[in-house]
Amino acid sequence: MRENPKYGLYATQGLDHWVDSVHIETIPTRSSLNNWVIKPHLHKSFIQILYLTRGGGVIGMDDKVLTVTAPCILSIPEQIMHSFHFSEDVDGPVITAVQHVLERVVGAADPNMLSVVREPFAMEFEPGDPALAPIAPLFDSIQDEFRSHRVGQPGICVSLLAALALRIGRIRYSRGLPLRAGSSRKAVQIQKFRELVDKYYCDHVPLGVYANELGVTGGHLTRLCRDVLGMSATAVISERLVHEAQRNLVYTSDPVKSLAWRLGFDDEVYFSRFFRKHTGVSPVKFREQARNHVERAR
Repeated sequence: MRENPKYGLYATQGLDHWVDSVHIETIPTRSSLNNWVIKPHLHKSFIQILYLTRGGGVIGMDDKVLTVTAPCILSIPEQIMHSFHFSEDVDGPVITAVQHVLERVVGAADPNMLSVVREPFAMEFEPGDPALAPIAPLFDSIQDEFRSHRVGQPGICVSLLAALALRIGRIRYSRGLPLRAGSSRKAVQIQKFRELVDKYYCDHVPLGVYANELGVTGGHLTRLCRDVLGMSATAVISERLVHEAQRNLVYTSDPVKSLAWRLGFDDEVYFSRFFRKHTGVSPVKFREQARNHVERAR
């Protein structure tokens, strides 16, 4: 069976993924290189938010096909199969961000708004709709900060993006749209599993603990993860551990030994071996590369 392309495992990205956890560019930047057609694919750990200011197109999102016209906001979270066939006059910004990082910021600010970054949607507006007035400046601010490469840039970009997501959620709510759309049974189970991974990943509990809390067998959980995420349940847990390790290596100066202990590893050597297996470099080397990357960007 032919598989659709899947892009971006959060624990196997390069340093740009960590130093620039939010990326912004114009929609034509890539789509024009592909004759305005982006074939069906999904992102394993990234959300994309598009703001069509001109033009339109035909958008595929999972099993839905939508025809949209600017002004329009599209949100496509991780694991959502999507495709684009834009008109040649399309324009506007597109933001690609680390889903997990954005969820943590939005969830801390307002847990009721989390579905805004977890559910796909297309939201069209009438030209000149006053609801868009606070939206465009946020996209502009994210773009300005993204290009600045100044101290605190990653955090400010994510904070501005969280504000954008909350603004979009407010618009959806004002339109009488539910903040939580219906999801498939598999999607709901995967989301519950990820919430459990966030809870237990540092405890290194057996897979059976996750399965029991979800009311399924370990085999069923692994098949579910392979069907939806393209990896085993154990790999999902390992990816989460590596993700947290990378975040700490980039954004803190904590010794590797302390970091290993905090992530549930009794032995620094075993942690380093685990990290190298999943990233190709040692924790020390990863941190060194990150710091060099930041210095070059300044």
